[in-house]
Amino acid sequence: MRKKLLGAMAALVAGAGGAVAQSPTRGPAGGRFGAGDGDVRPVQYNLPIPPRLPDGAVLPSGLPEGLGGPPGMAGGPDMGPGGPGGEPQWPVPGPYMQQSYEKPPVDRSGLLGGLGGKPTNAPTVWIDGQYLLMFPKSLPVGFPTVTTGAPAGLGVIGTGTSSPLHGGGDLSLGALSGFRLTAGFFRPQDHRLGLEVTGLYVSPGSNDFYGRSANNGVPVLTRPYFNTATDRNAALIVSFPNFTAGSVLSRATSEFWGIEANAVWNVFRSSAGGMCPWTVNAVSGFRYASLEESLTVSQQSQLLPGNTAPYAGITVAAPTSLLVQDSFTTSNRFYGGQLGLQWQMTLGRWYGGVTAKVGLGLVNQEVQINGTSGSNDPTAGNATLTLGGLYANASNIGTYRDDRFGVLTDVNGTVGYNVTRYFTVTAGYNFIHLNTVARPTNQFSGAVDPALIPTSGTYGGTPVGTAPYTIRQTDYWMHGLNFGFIARY
Repeated sequence: MRKKLLGAMAALVAGAGGAVAQSPTRGPAGGRFGAGDGDVRPVQYNLPIPPRLPDGAVLPSGLPEGLGGPPGMAGGPDMGPGGPGGEPQWPVPGPYMQQSYEKPPVDRSGLLGGLGGKPTNAPTVWIDGQYLLMFPKSLPVGFPTVTTGAPAGLGVIGTGTSSPLHGGGDLSLGALSGFRLTAGFFRPQDHRLGLEVTGLYVSPGSNDFYGRSANNGVPVLTRPYFNTATDRNAALIVSFPNFTAGSVLSRATSEFWGIEANAVWNVFRSSAGGMCPWTVNAVSGFRYASLEESLTVSQQSQLLPGNTAPYAGITVAAPTSLLVQDSFTTSNRFYGGQLGLQWQMTLGRWYGGVTAKVGLGLVNQEVQINGTSGSNDPTAGNATLTLGGLYANASNIGTYRDDRFGVLTDVNGTVGYNVTRYFTVTAGYNFIHLNTVARPTNQFSGAVDPALIPTSGTYGGTPVGTAPYTIRQTDYWMHGLNFGFIARY
């Protein structure tokens, strides 16, 4: 309807302009409007209005209906100095759809009748690849998972000689490598609407501690906890001089990845003739992100000759080995829609861009807690397993799920150098934040009743002071540098 209205208005203006510009014809001598009024006579125009051309019809000049113009103007045969080398500036500058009637000359012999066509002055397809060097938020561990100290202190927290070896603060995951790859295209017809798909992957990171004693049990290695039955700190022995030799591994891991698909609207672009051309795109689409993390603490202790220890309500003797393992695994999956803006500019051969997106949706959380204890007597050939470790025991073992409202924020800024018109090298900064996640190190507090620990002498009794388990929430972020390229075609 708007095109028909513009076409009718253009025809009226053209007709009126032609009538005003028409030179008067000379009439008989003798009068202005008759004899004796000079030799000028008004001319009566009764020409019919030409019929409207059918949709898609092309004038001899090759321009769409009613949009011809004099040389030097947009839409005319010359097109003027709009682009480099006198080419027409395309895409047309201005707000979205302000000049949508000005169609570009497109070779429609390409794929799907023009999708692969070639507008005269603007790339249609782009690929943006980035290498990422990211620094994720550390894993908070409020209670040490491994301690050491003098034999008199038994590695118990607060004895003065004990010190944490792993945990008891933030576990840094260090610098992680990854990549972000974006591919997209604009419609050749107007370069205002397009689609893009982005994939993001950050390689798994970990924070590990491994400790092992000598064959005589030196040094002291223990796994501390808070005894809810006595309201005092205590410790589970891994190794102790002349009692047991052992080893312990405490390992935290983290992995992040995601994918998104967006529609792209070019809402504004400045004139290419300016000193610093710039453009603004709005994006809207769907986003998925996944954060997978875990914390595992495993110990093996072998009783030295002449010693015994409790296990699952019985007493075992040397050279029996005792095994204890705790595992906390968390999965956070974000599903949601997102909105954002992209700003890009060029200054000579220099390039700058900022993309900011906010996703709103659902964070599906899953926490898996597993704990086992075992014994292995090599002389008798007996090996057994019992449910429950130290931090993972009968009070919290299981799989737990929760759904939370999530807000995912993603900001990416880059600067670059245009090597050619179609290839740019870039470097920049990334920041990603998710407002609510379940992290494995938050899922235990270190408070345990020994009646739930299979390697405790009070195992099997009635536990006291054990609170029901619920998923504990926190936030997650990571930030870092990017180095990459933008290829356009």
